[in-house]
Amino acid sequence: MKFRGRIISVLICLLIVITWDFIYYFVLDYPIHIKVDLVFTLMILFIGYYMGKYYDRSDEMLNAFRKSEEKVNLLNEEMQHVLQSIDEVVFHTNSVGEFQFLNKSWEDYTGYTVNESLNKTALHFISLNERHEIQRLLRSSIDKKREKMKIDISYQKRDGQYRWGEVNIKLNYNSAGMLIGTVGTISDITERVHNEEELMEMNETLAIESQKLSVAGQLAAGIAHEVRNPLTSINGFLQLMRDEADEKTKDYLEIVFSEIKRIELVLSELLILAKPQSVTYKRINIVETLDHVSKLLNTNAILYNIDIQTHFQKKELYIRGDENQLKQVFINIIKNAIEAMPHGGNITIKATLNQDNKVEVTFKDEGIGMKKEVLEKLGEPFFTTKTKGTGLGLTICLRILRDHSADIRVQSEQGEGTSFHIHFDAAQGIERKKREYVHNQ
Repeated sequence: MKFRGRIISVLICLLIVITWDFIYYFVLDYPIHIKVDLVFTLMILFIGYYMGKYYDRSDEMLNAFRKSEEKVNLLNEEMQHVLQSIDEVVFHTNSVGEFQFLNKSWEDYTGYTVNESLNKTALHFISLNERHEIQRLLRSSIDKKREKMKIDISYQKRDGQYRWGEVNIKLNYNSAGMLIGTVGTISDITERVHNEEELMEMNETLAIESQKLSVAGQLAAGIAHEVRNPLTSINGFLQLMRDEADEKTKDYLEIVFSEIKRIELVLSELLILAKPQSVTYKRINIVETLDHVSKLLNTNAILYNIDIQTHFQKKELYIRGDENQLKQVFINIIKNAIEAMPHGGNITIKATLNQDNKVEVTFKDEGIGMKKEVLEKLGEPFFTTKTKGTGLGLTICLRILRDHSADIRVQSEQGEGTSFHIHFDAAQGIERKKREYVHNQ
């Protein structure tokens, strides 16, 4: 009740006045003075009213304080629940870096309990080789009165395992500019650090491979030009000799000429590897290209008891590229597949458009397959498993595909065959349909 204190106080004062008047006039038998009694009564009631009013206000303030305290306790409980539920470590330290608060994630991150870690300096849990550097960074931030800082640290868990953490720190100062403590979070970035290290190693490997390929290209160009000049002279003189030679010598010379042609083929591949060729990128129907290549090599495949089968999702699947170069790639892959199937079998060629707007071309054979170590070396210059191979065919194919922004993935198991999966960016036939529509108008 809002006015309970005033009502009770006034009633008590009124009771006191009545009791006083009864004793004064009826027990002690003093004469009655109405004016004096009225003034005295009003004064007593006035005092009682203000005392009750003060009590009511105090009671309201006390109730408000209790409600505020309940809200603070509730908010504190909710905050504690949130802090304990966060996956990251949340910490608070005093001015000398001793932990004053840690949430439960600390135990998962370090293996140490919260109770045994409180009131211990944070540097105690950091690896020795990093403590001096972190202390230097902290002193520098404090000297410059920075409010925030972020550092990456390595720390050792209780079980001896090393982990990486990203520490975000908020530095708190008093009015005199002295550090009074810190609050912050620790995030586990071990996986990210390992991924970055793997990426750096991969980039270094790619850089080395790129350098090797560049050197191989320069070497190839030099070799090709140096060999071609004397080879031309040799070829010319041998042709003169053939005109005057007998039949047996001519047979031998034919073998020599065939080998010279093979040398010229190798030199041509070396020049393709070393020197970028001028290409014309245009919109092509990859289905027509694949169909043409399969028909071209089908006769050769039949000689080896091999059947080339084609499965195309649509009659028209468009990409942008140089048709002649792509034919070179497809022919090389199919020829390798034929050579990998000495006992015959099937070569399957598929072309589909997937959900990512990529045209996927697949070549699958039923050949002898490849070992894992051989599969990892595919595409390296001059690496080949053939007794008469140059080791440049697939290298050139990969270069052509890279120039076409195509992705290639190879799967192979010994005795189960090999699959080449090539993904091109699709170029849909919208423009062509529009032109046909306008032409028909």
